[in-house]
Amino acid sequence: MGWQIEQRNGLYLPELDWHLDARKPVARSFVSHAHFDHMGKHQSILCSPPTAKLIQQRLPGERKWLIREFGETFELEPGVKACLYPAGHIIGSAMLWLEKDGRSFLYTGDFKLTPGISAEPCQPVPADTLVIETTYGLPRYTFPPENEVYADIVRFCRETLENGHSPVLFGYSLGKSQAILKSLTDQGFEVMLHPAAHKLTRSCQKLGWKFPNYLPFDHRNQSGKVIISPPLPKKSEWIQSIHNAKTAMISGWAIDPSSTYRYQCDKAFPLSDHADYLDLQNFVAKVQPKEIFTVHGFAKEFAATLREQGYQAWALGRENQLGLAIDAVAPAPDAPASTPSAPATPLAETLPSDSFQRLAETAEALAQTDSLQRKLENLDALLAPLDSDNVAHALSLLDRPSPTVLNELPPKLVKQSLIFATGSTEAKFKSLYHDFRDNRKVARVLFNQNPANPSRTLSQLVSFLKTLSSAPNPIFKQSLLSEQFRKLSPVEGCYFFDYLCGNSPCGLDSTLLCQAIANRYQLDADTVEAAYLRSACLASVSQAAARNELASIRIQPFQPILPMPAQTEPTPEAVIEKQGLSLWAEQEHDGIRCQIHKDREHVDLYDRKGERVTHLFPEFVDEARKIPQHFICDAVVVPWGYEKPLPRAELDKRLNRKAEELFLGEEVPVMLWLFDLLSLAGEDLLDRPLEQRRQLLDTFSVTPKIRITPVLPLLGADQVEAALAQAARAGNAGLVFKDSQSPYNPLSKSPSWLRLPAKPCD
Repeated sequence: MGWQIEQRNGLYLPELDWHLDARKPVARSFVSHAHFDHMGKHQSILCSPPTAKLIQQRLPGERKWLIREFGETFELEPGVKACLYPAGHIIGSAMLWLEKDGRSFLYTGDFKLTPGISAEPCQPVPADTLVIETTYGLPRYTFPPENEVYADIVRFCRETLENGHSPVLFGYSLGKSQAILKSLTDQGFEVMLHPAAHKLTRSCQKLGWKFPNYLPFDHRNQSGKVIISPPLPKKSEWIQSIHNAKTAMISGWAIDPSSTYRYQCDKAFPLSDHADYLDLQNFVAKVQPKEIFTVHGFAKEFAATLREQGYQAWALGRENQLGLAIDAVAPAPDAPASTPSAPATPLAETLPSDSFQRLAETAEALAQTDSLQRKLENLDALLAPLDSDNVAHALSLLDRPSPTVLNELPPKLVKQSLIFATGSTEAKFKSLYHDFRDNRKVARVLFNQNPANPSRTLSQLVSFLKTLSSAPNPIFKQSLLSEQFRKLSPVEGCYFFDYLCGNSPCGLDSTLLCQAIANRYQLDADTVEAAYLRSACLASVSQAAARNELASIRIQPFQPILPMPAQTEPTPEAVIEKQGLSLWAEQEHDGIRCQIHKDREHVDLYDRKGERVTHLFPEFVDEARKIPQHFICDAVVVPWGYEKPLPRAELDKRLNRKAEELFLGEEVPVMLWLFDLLSLAGEDLLDRPLEQRRQLLDTFSVTPKIRITPVLPLLGADQVEAALAQAARAGNAGLVFKDSQSPYNPLSKSPSWLRLPAKPCD
């Protein structure tokens, strides 16, 4: 007879009246390790000595302790032998082994079979019944060797520091943070820890673990340091206090290509303190159980895999399809045994300089480094042999497509064109995607099945994009795109597929591309950036640079430019340190940042990405026409009640509505607050000081729906604190401080706009 196991407040063994990793308080529970999702304020706790000390720090209180060393056999209940074994998850993590009436039982908790650098090595033992944690129970969660991942993390830190940015490594405060810290041993970095990670690292040191030198985080002295932090939102006040932060998530979920988007970070590295798919398989083989219960993560899928291998396996608390093959577990029949990777070949010297293959191979090289210097060297090598027309073509293909192109080519149309071009099917695409979770890797598999020889030139691709944009309907677009895909080599096809889906795997930004233009034509990079700021089109900037006519590029109506950013500061003192005691401040409205362009009767609004949003706020069109001037203004749309802002969430009600629902103007009232003037009557004002731009803006007549944000002159920290409190009471997001003599230059290396977020009112 097997062991009775119930999934109730963690797991429960009714024969013994003991819980396993209960989260809500119970009389008696085994706690496998000191993560909050595995412990509670129980009356009695069975655990290892390190876990006991960590729990006492994280959940202080009186309780009865049953603390046992690893490998020490003891009697848990009359007739029930027990022993704790290291789980390899974090410091002190333990597995529980039991034996009663000749029946043995092993509960893993969270575990990791591959030896890590911040936990005792896992020690599997034979058992009749195995309860195994299966967070990563699918084949795609097979992690690369840890030494390679740690080398990539070190490279990321080194290159980020070389680029003048601050590397911020995200990992949970207990376990992952200590592993990241140990991985930086002997690398010569100065390391700072978030307060939570700092506190727990000191606790681990008291348990006998050794770490390289580290410091508590100090925003005044964080430049040039590697920073380790628990995962935090990109807009959190703490992350915003780090100047030029470049963030990286350290997680097993980094295997998924969407991880950087999900975690809102710049990089993601696949490293976990849980067992990966191969670890799970090897662990079961070492334990050799007669019955297996899987819990957490992909429990159902991994149980099905084990049944296919001849084990009696069930997912606790899940519906189990006994005897049925689960397609999600097995790789697609024609999928490669491993994830397809980019070719490692360098740029082919025999390729014509204007070949699209050469650009696509350059893109592969760009994606493989975070070093801005090496990226620039690759760009210089690409552009050097090209004439001015092909330089412009190359830059347009390295830049993101315009919002118009992306709107006309939805990802589904691009995917269907790829399927049709490669003779595949929707089912096959889905099957491959299930294994890789990455459309680009799926595209590489499909292109490799029907490889074409490189034959397309840069001018042919740019010409094709113009033809595609003018195609009369989606069916015709799909036909054209499928035919083009058939002509592309695997490397070309993968890059073009990514490009049309709006992805940029190269890690390029406008600053780097402007520097490449400057290098190509031996010009000043700041002059190139100033021209790009006004046109937002690299190809046109490149052509003007070739003619030495960059000064002729001016801001134009209905061509939105990049918005001016504001750097978050932690305190009024930090603002005063950078901008002086006498401050120019404005209330920061909590709404949607936008630009409004008006030329005669034509009015359009654009969001911060440059996408047209006029249809969402049609009431502003008539209101703007009441203002006699022709202008381009920086502004913000705010949900507005009776002389007071409404909660920011009210705007969300408008974002998913149809343009014809004009009655929304009454349903969710809004106000447009103007706060900077970028162009007036066709004159470009970007180079003028803010003070002059605002003097001109203040001559505008306001309307019931369009107003001008007032300037608040503040002197000293006390007045700033009072203004912040007033901003919070008024429902605003905080204060923005601006250098009154600064031009409007979003590409500037030294920010002239600073912000202090308002603290919520009690």
